[in-house]
Amino acid sequence: MNKLKATAPLFIILSGVIFSLYLRSQVPDDIYFSSDGGLKALLAKQLSSGNLRFDLNLQVPPWVHNIWDSGLYPFEPPFSYKISNLYYITFPFTFPLVTAPFYAIFGYRGFYIIPLISAWIIWVNYYRLCQSFKLDNFMISLGLITLIFASPLTMYSGMYWEHTLAVALAFSGLVMIFSDRENQFTNKAAILSGMLIGLSVWFRPEFLALVAILIILITASFIMKFDLITIIKNKRTIFLASLILTILCFFILNKIIYNNPLGAHAFQVVENFSLSDRLLKSCRFFNELKNNLLKHFPIIYFGLAICFISIFKTNLRLKTASKQILLISFLFLLIVPILIPSDGGKQWGSRFLLIIIPLVNVIAISGLEKTWRIQQFGIRYISTGILAVLFILGFNINIIEGTETSYQKDKKENIELLDFLRKDSNKIVAVANQYVGQSFEATFKQKIFFLTKKPEDLSKLALALNEQGYKTFLYVCPFYDKCFSSPTIPDQVKLVRKQKRLTIQLRKIKENKRYRIEEATIF
Repeated sequence: MNKLKATAPLFIILSGVIFSLYLRSQVPDDIYFSSDGGLKALLAKQLSSGNLRFDLNLQVPPWVHNIWDSGLYPFEPPFSYKISNLYYITFPFTFPLVTAPFYAIFGYRGFYIIPLISAWIIWVNYYRLCQSFKLDNFMISLGLITLIFASPLTMYSGMYWEHTLAVALAFSGLVMIFSDRENQFTNKAAILSGMLIGLSVWFRPEFLALVAILIILITASFIMKFDLITIIKNKRTIFLASLILTILCFFILNKIIYNNPLGAHAFQVVENFSLSDRLLKSCRFFNELKNNLLKHFPIIYFGLAICFISIFKTNLRLKTASKQILLISFLFLLIVPILIPSDGGKQWGSRFLLIIIPLVNVIAISGLEKTWRIQQFGIRYISTGILAVLFILGFNINIIEGTETSYQKDKKENIELLDFLRKDSNKIVAVANQYVGQSFEATFKQKIFFLTKKPEDLSKLALALNEQGYKTFLYVCPFYDKCFSSPTIPDQVKLVRKQKRLTIQLRKIKENKRYRIEEATIF
């Protein structure tokens, strides 16, 4: 029995590994959960080919560049920006850079190695953090079950996205801090933890909030001797130096590459910046992120209840480390909405708040462990029952609904369009929405994409193609876009240029629940 208890956490982690591999197996080749994964994949493929440029240098004829520069580039803000006549994707260069070698070796499936391994590292570090809280293997096992099978974090293990990597880096650094509290926090641990937390910013800008929180609290601890803000007792200067230097290196690289220390992502936040608008958006983002977090991670209710009851019950009193984790999580929730450009768009759970999940989960399980010791009034059974109900809710919404929504929805329609584009002989593809080009970047070697959001854009493209001798091209209209700003696509579009009359004849050749494809003939 003791041997079974000892191996239970490792068995649960192994079960999580198997499930995450199952999620990965549900992703068809060259299809992405979020269309912006296609943009990152384009840059990663470019880097893997040896073209070590951080702007998106798509290989097309000069006349295509001229059309793109006239306003028909396949991507636009907030996903792509033109800086010094070069096109950059808005996402940090770091994730495409670190995934490029895996793509070069393993092809498309190589993109998913880092997200998968990062999720596994989070689970192992959670195990370490629970051990530092002196939880027994039974409670650690419950914690791992709730973290892996009742939270949205696992859903990201099978997505080509940098979130699990950033969380793994930041969480690893925090675990080093909290797990070494009673031991000597060595110079090596201080340097490494600072670097890990700093590196998380290299991949996700919202982790600047975590950096700011730690710098403020640790700096304040030099002045005030208050346990709640004394995150680190020893080697504080070394930790801060490591953290700040890691961030500064990233800023310097961004300045060199984008001529902006915050990188291209900053343009989303500072473009047409207005303090009043930013505050209003931040309030809206806060409510949306908070509600999304509570919906997809109901275990948080148990953790919050424990925190509230601990104010009045001495036998449920939180440890100093738990209070500090709660403080960091709360401040992170407050600051992140100020930094982010949106509420997250297409996602599963609050992707900007994923770091909060393992942090609050350890508080919830620590609280359960305390209630388990109380034998009066059936408290242990009531608390276990409440946690079990919340687990079932989390399991249903994440593992059942999440797998269906994130890994099955729209898969058939996307595969149909991808196969069609690969087989169709037309070289030119006009799209009504940039998400189409992002989603099907795998065809960029065969096709040339143009973004034609308005009828006049399509006319401009047709005139330019006619000059190049092209008589036909494809026009793709997704269901989520009002193509031609009208419920219907016209059969013909008349053009006039230099007293020359041309007509675009549109003919539907394929349609599914997600896309309508027209073949345009110029005559």
